[in-house]
Amino acid sequence: MKKQNSQKKREAEVYAVAARLFATKGFHATRMQDIADELGMQKGSLYYYFNSKDDLLKELVTGSIQEAQDSLQTILDSDQSPKQKLALAITEHLRILQQNADLHLINAQEILMSLDEETAVTTNTRLKNYENIWSAIVQEGIDTGDFRPDLDQKIIVKALLGLCNSTLTWFEPTGRLSNQQIAQIYTELMINGLQSANTVS
Repeated sequence: MKKQNSQKKREAEVYAVAARLFATKGFHATRMQDIADELGMQKGSLYYYFNSKDDLLKELVTGSIQEAQDSLQTILDSDQSPKQKLALAITEHLRILQQNADLHLINAQEILMSLDEETAVTTNTRLKNYENIWSAIVQEGIDTGDFRPDLDQKIIVKALLGLCNSTLTWFEPTGRLSNQQIAQIYTELMINGLQSANTVS
């Protein structure tokens, strides 16, 4: 068990270092040797964790998106109110975003051009599905009367995700506010703008 935990920890380190180098140097400019040097290991040892640099990028991208999608789907399927679901969704999105900050700082266009065609198509589909789940949460709030009926879910979701994703450029884990506090501020801001006049206390 200890050996398995040690291997998983090392694997997480490999992926974390690779994501950071991809973000700072660019995917194409980062060599396998760069990753190995950063980790203090032989380049050949990296192939224990992945078959190629392309496979590494694929695993980083698909794993992060799948985690976010699964988390959001669980929130949508819960018995919480639409407002509570929105609050949880914002909190989870910010958590996963900061957990994988280096990955999300990689140029999006470079990622899509670097992935094989099948993975690029799958990635785009999963991203659209992720936004659709957000839209479903907003629509549920409209249907229950918690949110205003004149809302355009797609525009609201674009604005909400844009607001959350902007934290990548300025949020500091050691700064004045925690990720959780930022989530609370964003939640209050969004719900105050979305809620129906009939539900305003």
